[in-house]
Amino acid sequence: MQCSISMNVQASAAIAMPKNSLASNKSINAIHRVMPAFLNFNSIATRPAAAAVAAAAARNTTIICAAAASLSFENTPAIPITDILPVTSGVYAVYDPQGNLQFVGVSRKVAVSVATHIDALPELVGSVKVLEMPDAGKDELTEAWKEWIQEAVNSIGAIPPGNAPGEKKWQQRRARAAKPEIRLTSGKGIEDLTCTVEFLIEQVVKSNKVVIFLKGTRTEPACGFSHKALTILSEVAGQEFEVVNVLDEIYNPGVRDAIKNYTQWPTIPQVFVRGEFIGGSDILEQMHTNGELKQMLHG
Repeated sequence: MQCSISMNVQASAAIAMPKNSLASNKSINAIHRVMPAFLNFNSIATRPAAAAVAAAAARNTTIICAAAASLSFENTPAIPITDILPVTSGVYAVYDPQGNLQFVGVSRKVAVSVATHIDALPELVGSVKVLEMPDAGKDELTEAWKEWIQEAVNSIGAIPPGNAPGEKKWQQRRARAAKPEIRLTSGKGIEDLTCTVEFLIEQVVKSNKVVIFLKGTRTEPACGFSHKALTILSEVAGQEFEVVNVLDEIYNPGVRDAIKNYTQWPTIPQVFVRGEFIGGSDILEQMHTNGELKQMLHG
C-alpha cells in the first residue's frame, strides 16, 4: 500500500426536533422585512436563518421569524420569503411555540446564535425577532439589549425566563467536538506497509506544528503522564495540536516502540514542536512553568 496519514473523523448524530405548532404548513415562514424606526423591541427587521432554516426543514419543523408590531405573536401574519437571517451583529428575541417570550439575546452573528438555540432547545424555539446592528460596537449592542430587556419586562411583567438570574441553558454554547487523532495507516496491518513506521512518524512530526504521541486519546488519556501533558498543551495551545495514540494497534501498529527508537527516548508521552522533539511530560511541565512553552508555541 502507499504510505499515508489519515484522520479519524466521526460524524455526529443529528438532534431530533419536534414539529412546531405555530403554523399549519411545514415550510419556513417569515413576515416581510420592515425597517425599524427606532432601536426598540417592538419594531424589528428580520429574516430567516439559512443554516437554521435548512436544519429545521430537514427535521420537519416550522420556524417563524417575525417583525411584530407588538410582543404578541398571534397578531403577526406569517408570509413565506426566501431571504436569510443576518449573519451580523444584532439583538434578538426568541419565543416558544405558544408565543411566550423566552429569551432576549445579543450576538455578533445572530444567525449562528439562533441556529444554536434551535439545536439545543428545540422545544423552546418557535419564533424569533431580530434587530440588525451590523456596524454597532460592544457598548451600542449592550445598550440596545438592555432596552429590549426593559421593554420586555414592561410588556410581560417579568424578565424573560432565559434571562433570569442563574439561568444558563440559553447562554451555554455547545461543546466543541474534539479534534480527531492522527492515524498513521489505513488499518490493514503493519505487514501491508511499504515503508517503515519510523518514516510515517517523521512525516507526522515534520508536517504538523505540534504533535504529541501518547497513551490513549485526546479525550481519554490512558495514563497519568499522558493526561498531564494533554492538560498542559490544551491550556497553552487549545486544540491546535495533533495527537497520535500509541496504543492503537489497528491504525498505529508498532508506533509505541518505533517512536522510542526514533527519538532514543524510553518513555511515553513524547512531544514535538515544529519537527523538533522537546521531551516528555516532566520537561513539558518545566517549560510551561517557566513560560518557555508558551513562547515556543506562539512566538
